[in-house]
Amino acid sequence: MRLAELYEKLETIGVLTFSTIHNNEVHSRSAHFNGFDEDGLYFRTMANKPYCRQLLETGKLTVCGISDARVWHDGASAKFPPSFTIRLIGEVRRVPPEEIIDKAKTNDALKTAAEDIVNYPAMAEGNFVMHSAKVEIFDVDFEKEMRGNKVYRTRFAFGGASYNPAGVRITDACIECGACKEVCSFQAIEEGTPYRCIPEYCDDCGSCLRVCPVNAIQESLVF
Repeated sequence: MRLAELYEKLETIGVLTFSTIHNNEVHSRSAHFNGFDEDGLYFRTMANKPYCRQLLETGKLTVCGISDARVWHDGASAKFPPSFTIRLIGEVRRVPPEEIIDKAKTNDALKTAAEDIVNYPAMAEGNFVMHSAKVEIFDVDFEKEMRGNKVYRTRFAFGGASYNPAGVRITDACIECGACKEVCSFQAIEEGTPYRCIPEYCDDCGSCLRVCPVNAIQESLVF
């Protein structure tokens, strides 16, 4: 997926949760990206805020958001509308104000950031770019209103980052009994020698792990 497509999805969500680490605590706040180019995704804050200092201290940032956060309760069950979540785990660097101003000459999305450098001096040193990240887009349609699968997971990376594939791992110890395929409500198990998990469809629900008679299924790797 190109950064342009990713940015379009991020804009669909709008306000996201940006999280940093300070003294082994997770600090989160609502924010948004304000542009992109071949160097990455841009965002900004005030240079005097703890948020800015945390970004400079670690160079690390996690971002997540959901396109539709509504939940309907029907008795004991909950229903979710078709939607998608996005999460990014990456590295950031501060962008000098003169670089933002120069980029804004040919990048309309960065014009507001360039104007704010003039209008709000504290923002001059508060521009950042997420230049490297691993990304997951988790598209859900639990009621199968629009397609035949409950979930569709897309993982990719940019800026030199790497990631592990989604889903459980079925090893060569598989005896092809079919128990995992039968219990999987996400249609994420494919017959074969050995059976195979389809990463894009797997929700990591754990049902297959619990029914495998020979412990041939391993938990998914950390993203």
